[in-house]
Amino acid sequence: MVTPRVLCAALAIAGAVSAAESTVAQAAARLEERTVKVPRELAIEFRLRAAQALKERYPELSRKMAEAAKQDLRAEGWASSGVMQALPAEDRAAAGAMGGVRPAARPALDPALTKRIGSMRGLSTDADRARLVLEVTPQIRALPAGSGKLSLIRGLAGVATEGDLGKEALTAVATTMADAVREGYPAMIAAKEPWPYGDLYVELAKLVRYEGIQAPAADPSLDAANALLELRERIQQENGFTLTALDGKTYTLAALKGRIVLLNFWATWCPPCRKEMPDMEKLYRKYESKGLTVLAVSDEKRETVEGFLAKNPYSFPVLMDPDRKVNAAYFVEGIPKSFIFDREGRLAAQAIDMRTEPQFMELLKRAGLE
Repeated sequence: MVTPRVLCAALAIAGAVSAAESTVAQAAARLEERTVKVPRELAIEFRLRAAQALKERYPELSRKMAEAAKQDLRAEGWASSGVMQALPAEDRAAAGAMGGVRPAARPALDPALTKRIGSMRGLSTDADRARLVLEVTPQIRALPAGSGKLSLIRGLAGVATEGDLGKEALTAVATTMADAVREGYPAMIAAKEPWPYGDLYVELAKLVRYEGIQAPAADPSLDAANALLELRERIQQENGFTLTALDGKTYTLAALKGRIVLLNFWATWCPPCRKEMPDMEKLYRKYESKGLTVLAVSDEKRETVEGFLAKNPYSFPVLMDPDRKVNAAYFVEGIPKSFIFDREGRLAAQAIDMRTEPQFMELLKRAGLE
């Protein structure tokens, strides 16, 4: 589990809170408190992910978390692939030299289930997709514990959040994922089989935090993952953004105070991104005069975006992020991804995937849109 050294690290972060008097530092301290209660391998991974998130704006807090994690890596004598993924690039070679790291084997997947999950986007309605989820989750649950089972449930989670499949379907996904992680973790850790367990817990925490799903069961590791998401939100709140639209106009979050802002990250090659854009257009046309600003952010080449918009014209501004600085500032790991800011510029809500018009409205109401 954990050692007194981990507790010392938590106290060090707590000391930084008093000095910084920052909501970010307080969130970092809460994360440290929760990592004390989780297995060491997960604590290392959560701290390294937090260190990455803090690095740009809070380098001292980032350093403290990274050093505490690397101390435990040395003590452990090995690092899982998930821990390695969480390390900053400059630290990966050093962590690998600590010994015991093996490349992750390709998991053996059930071909029939893989095919059914792959057919999700081809179904015509959310109701059809929800039915498929409810049919597939018991079959995944019946599989033996291991990386294949975890890969399948993660793949299903990735498409189940596209649109409005309803609480029953998403709860089935969350429950299956929670059970798969809990049953697979002990054996795979004992065998030192590489797997990004922290990442799976973060995905599960996103379902709970952003999809409104009840936590499947009490789990300190899920609590720690939720604390990591909270920390990221505090950093996102402070980051703001400055981006230039295709027409040359510059937009900043600070200058949009007094308006509700829907900041959407998308790409022309992304099917769920393209699917939600007409609903964003409807909302923009209906509520722009009431204070809604919709901003769509792309990191693609200008000519690619302009070619797409020539065939699919939208009236909301499209902003360019060619160096992905704003993508990185908001921890955009997959698209589509949307953030909702209220009239004071506070982060009021976020969506982890494609939203329908009613789902967008629910998020916008949290920001005060009537």
